[in-house]
Amino acid sequence: MMKVILASAVALFACHLSSSQANELSAPVLRSLVTVTGPTVSLADLVDGANLPSDSLFVAPPPGQSGTIRASRVVEAAQRAGIKALLGDISGWITITRRGRLIGADMIAAALKEAIRAKGAMEQPDFTLADGATLPDLYVEAGVPGGPVISDLKIDHDTLHFSANVSVPGSATLAKEPLRLDGQIADIVDIPVTIHALNKNDTLSASDVRIEKRDRKTLAGIMPVKLSGLAGQAARGEIITGSILTEDLVMKAVLVEKSMAVSVTYAVGGLRLTLHGKANESGALGDVIPVLNTQSKKVIFATVTGPASVAIPSDDEMPALGKQAANTLQ
Repeated sequence: MMKVILASAVALFACHLSSSQANELSAPVLRSLVTVTGPTVSLADLVDGANLPSDSLFVAPPPGQSGTIRASRVVEAAQRAGIKALLGDISGWITITRRGRLIGADMIAAALKEAIRAKGAMEQPDFTLADGATLPDLYVEAGVPGGPVISDLKIDHDTLHFSANVSVPGSATLAKEPLRLDGQIADIVDIPVTIHALNKNDTLSASDVRIEKRDRKTLAGIMPVKLSGLAGQAARGEIITGSILTEDLVMKAVLVEKSMAVSVTYAVGGLRLTLHGKANESGALGDVIPVLNTQSKKVIFATVTGPASVAIPSDDEMPALGKQAANTLQ
């Protein structure tokens, strides 16, 4: 009889132990690392288990950032939700990371420069931030498309100080607290500088100059030649190495000298005539100069097109001179 009672007791204990182990194995497990997308964190985010509440429980970190929360606070929240026990490290900390989309500092810089360019009438604006600050990367909510937008841009055109806000359309985080920028603008210009010395009347080419980028305010009133205006230019006099090319240092290269024999062309429709002439004046590329027709001894007007070459404008290009030229060629 005693053996039967003892056997029954052992079986009952084993059954209870098995039930306890089963309950323990089915208990929710506290996560140590959690990743969320939205602005809040729920018990379902923090605990690994079935049928857990998804109501907002804690505020999530800003997009792209991480934060921590004590495990004991999650245990207390679970108990309030009717969960009696949690497995895992309930005495430590839980790390929560919120997903976000990166808006890089380079994207922000490009948007700011474009906004300054549009408002400040500068071709190549650059900037520095106040107090030596560096432009930060931004993170917006994971589902927010689009790039940075510059708003409330203010520029002091005397000092070139600026201030602006940076936001991204659709981002609740930046709508609530946009990135504020303050700093100084630099009006960058391309400066042609001579690579080597030039002699008087030397025609400029790409191998004679290099392009440097400088802040306009450092030029102290110097007006460099525009890069688009360098073609066909020549040195007015001797120019030393490292000189900034300005209007007073260069001139149009003289391609036709006075009294020079020139080739004169005239084209109209499908007809093209060529004759010999003599320049009555010197001229650079594009200049209109008087030319003596050495055959008829009459003076015509022609446009300098190259070294020792001129062309008589057609009727469409210059009607009065064209008619004169046509009559002269007869």
